[in-house]
Amino acid sequence: MEADSRKRRRDLTTAEKKQILQDYDKLLNKNQRDAAQKLQIPQSTLCKLVKNRYEIEKKPVEKNEGSARKRVRHGKNVQVEQALKEWFVQVREKDARVNGPIMRQKAESLAKRLGIEGFVATDGWFNRWLKREGIEFKKPHGEARDADSTAAGNFLTEEWPRILSEYAPSDVYNADETALYFRALPEHTYVLKNETAKGSKSCKDRITILCCVSMTGEKKRLLVIGKSKMPRCLKNVKKLPADYTSSAKAWMTKDLFSKWLTDWDESLDRNILLLIDNCTAHNVGALPLKHIKVQFLPANTTSLIQPCDQGIIKAFKSYYRHEMRERIIDELDGDLAEFSSAAIAKKTDLLDSIHQIREAWDKTSEKTIRNCFRKAGFCKTPIEIDAPSVPTTDDFEELFALEETEKICSVPTEEDICVQILQKHEEEEQISDTDEKEPPLPPPSNREMRNALATLRRGVQSLAENFEVQYQYESFVNALLRDNTKQATIDSFFK
Repeated sequence: MEADSRKRRRDLTTAEKKQILQDYDKLLNKNQRDAAQKLQIPQSTLCKLVKNRYEIEKKPVEKNEGSARKRVRHGKNVQVEQALKEWFVQVREKDARVNGPIMRQKAESLAKRLGIEGFVATDGWFNRWLKREGIEFKKPHGEARDADSTAAGNFLTEEWPRILSEYAPSDVYNADETALYFRALPEHTYVLKNETAKGSKSCKDRITILCCVSMTGEKKRLLVIGKSKMPRCLKNVKKLPADYTSSAKAWMTKDLFSKWLTDWDESLDRNILLLIDNCTAHNVGALPLKHIKVQFLPANTTSLIQPCDQGIIKAFKSYYRHEMRERIIDELDGDLAEFSSAAIAKKTDLLDSIHQIREAWDKTSEKTIRNCFRKAGFCKTPIEIDAPSVPTTDDFEELFALEETEKICSVPTEEDICVQILQKHEEEEQISDTDEKEPPLPPPSNREMRNALATLRRGVQSLAENFEVQYQYESFVNALLRDNTKQATIDSFFK
C-alpha cells in the first residue's frame, strides 16, 4: 500500500506567528512568493499572517493562556467553560488556592445558575478543559506577597529604562481611581469641658474619581463615577467641568474603563504609554487601541511605585477638603436654622461636588505631580522644593483612611459572570441617593441673575479696587442672558 503523500496540516503557535512576521520585516525583498520560500512556509500562510498582523501582534496573551496555544477550542458546554474560566481568573487575582475538587464543584454550581440541567464535571471533561485553557497544578513556593519591594525595584531598574527609551516624559501617563465621600464632614468636634458631644449619622455618600497625569505634570480631565445615570441636580446642566458616568455601586467597571480608554485613544494624534495597576476593571482584553500602550505595574507594588499614590491624589483631596471647610464656615456664619451635620452636608449636592472637584484638580500643581513621579522612582532629577504647599486637613484624616479602604473597582460575582455569559443586559434605573427626595431646582430667571450680579458688584467694590475681573464676568453673564432672551409677543403684556 502506497504511503499517503498528502502533507499534514501544521498549526502555528502565537509565538511562531510573531517570529515569522519579525523575520518577514527584516527581508529586503518583500515579494511574498520569494519571502515565503526563504521563510519556508506556504505563500498563502504568509499572506494570511500579514493580513492579520494587527490582531496577532496587538492582542495580548490572556492570563493562564500560553503563547503555544494554537486554536481556541471549546468542549460541549461552552457557557460552563467560559463561566468557570472567568471565576478562576477572579480567584487567582486574589491569590486564592483552588484544587480540582473545588473547581469541579464550582463548575456544577455555575451550570445550575446558567440553567443547564444534568451537567456533571467529570475528571475527563475537567482535564480536557485544563489542557485547553493552559492551566497547570503547581505547588506554591515561598511568600510571594513578601517580594513587593523586590518586584518594584526590579521593574524600575530592569524594565523601566527600556520602556522609557521609547517614549518622551510628556507621553508617559499614570491613571488611578480613588473613592471620595463628597459630602462627609469631620468625625470629631471640639466641645466645652462639661458639654456632651451628640452623635449623628455621618454622610458616607460616595463617588469614584479617575485621575490621570503625565510625567511632566499634564492633568487629564477627571472622570467622576456616581450611582445614578441621570441625577436630578444635573438635569438642567448643559456641560459639566468633569466627565460623569455611572455604575450600580459607583465603582469602576471594565465597560467604563474600556470606553474611557477608547475615547481617549481616538482623540490622540501621538503614541503614549499609560501606567496602571492590574486590578480587575483594568483587564479589558484586546482593545483596538492605536495610540495608547497599556503597561501594567507589577502586582502588589502600586502603593510603592504608582505616582498617583505617592501624593497626587492626597494633594487633590486636600484641596477638596479645604474648600469643604470653607463651605462649612460659610454655613455656620449664615442663617441656617439647624446646624446639624446632616443639614450642612445636605447643602452639598453632586453638582456642587463636581465643581469643587474640578477646582481642587486645577489647584493640584504640576510640580506636585512631577515630584510624585520622582518619589515613585520613574526619574532621578532632584525634588522641586519650591512646590506650592498643600493645605493641611488634619480634621479629615479619618476620612482619608476610610476612603483608602473603599472598593473602587468591581469584581464580578458568580451571578454577574453567569449573566454576562448569557448576555442578559438589564439596566438598573436608580434614584440617586445624592438627590434625596427633593425636586431639582429650576434655573434662575434672567431677572434673578441680573439681581445677583448687582449684589456681587456691591460686594466686590467693598472688598477690592480692581473691578476688571468683575466686569469680565458680568459681560460673560449678560451675553448669556441676551442669548437666552425670548422674543416677547403682544399677548404677554396683557397677562
